[in-house]
Amino acid sequence: MKLIKNLFTLFILACLTFVAYQAWSERSGAKAIEVESVDDLIGAILDIRAEQTIEVGDIDFGDDTQLNVLLLGLDERKEETELEDAHCDAIHMFTLDIKYWTIMITSVPRGTGVYIPGGPYAETDYYLANACAFAGLDYGVEQIEQIIGVKADYVATVGFSQTYGILRLLNLPTSESLQWLRHRQSYQIGEPQRVANQATFIKDIIVSHISTFESDITLPLQYVLYSFVDTDMSFAVAHTLLEGFINSSIDERPDDIQTQLRPYYPTQELHFDLENYDEQLASIVEYLRPYLSDEDLSEIPLEQIQTYLVDFIFEQIELEDDLTDILDKQLWLQVDSDSQREEVHYSVIEQYARQALSDGDQNTAVKIVTDYILEKELLEIGDWEDRGRELLSEVLK
Repeated sequence: MKLIKNLFTLFILACLTFVAYQAWSERSGAKAIEVESVDDLIGAILDIRAEQTIEVGDIDFGDDTQLNVLLLGLDERKEETELEDAHCDAIHMFTLDIKYWTIMITSVPRGTGVYIPGGPYAETDYYLANACAFAGLDYGVEQIEQIIGVKADYVATVGFSQTYGILRLLNLPTSESLQWLRHRQSYQIGEPQRVANQATFIKDIIVSHISTFESDITLPLQYVLYSFVDTDMSFAVAHTLLEGFINSSIDERPDDIQTQLRPYYPTQELHFDLENYDEQLASIVEYLRPYLSDEDLSEIPLEQIQTYLVDFIFEQIELEDDLTDILDKQLWLQVDSDSQREEVHYSVIEQYARQALSDGDQNTAVKIVTDYILEKELLEIGDWEDRGRELLSEVLK
């Protein structure tokens, strides 16, 4: 009797999830697929989500010989919650020549003076980073385009946490790289040298890492990297451009990747030393020590900062707060420990999905969980992929 009862329960569950899937597929525009079990149902939904997200295929750019891609590093500050958008903290326009396969990186210091509507603001507030924050990202992009003198064909933004994720997937030191990319205090010229360092860092990474993606086997890794960036460029376009530069052997032609500043400033070509970065960063701190306050050089151990971050996220989960901000900023990517990062990520996804279900929004719950499963599948993190599949079966009940 117990066996019959269990089989009956599984049958009812399969029927219920099938009905739920039919309703979900009609709402999401997916074509109906016959399924016979819960596992079949989950597989069908994941296949549909994969088809909707990971699109590849050669892109015909027509007569275009150059594409301009604006990359913005966003700095969202919690203490300024009245601001609708984030500050544009890093500004780089990539002019991609798709005839000769060369790259020009034009960088703009965040402190470049611009007019900002909606004031009056303090005299010291009229600069580019604030234009993005005070008047909106679209207005900031327009000002950047005027300064550089070209319009962006595509805009890509990346936040602090996403930068962590990108660096980690490229097997680069995360916190140390970000310290270098954000540092400006020891330079007499300050911000212009910092943005020049960022452009040099990007060039060095292109030269040293682009060959990593030569094989089609790396397509999952390419997509995960792409998912860390918010952009109006499709994955198919990004993949085609990457293939073009790989096939042109851009890594063997470093002189064909040029950098410049707008407006012009005289800067040095400084490189982040991947072999001796600890010594490089330590020398910067020692140079600054006599000039900065104890608050600036509090030197809180990284482990303690990590504890603060993890405790903050779990506190929001326990309070059943709105997790949209944590989800959008992907705060778990800042957690250094692999096991702890995965635990935090799953906990955020689980709580967010349950909140969506309680609000009657099954579509959002299905999307967020399937995206999670696909990421873990692409990264071959089997244990957490399985946890995601179990959660999806609950979401579909």
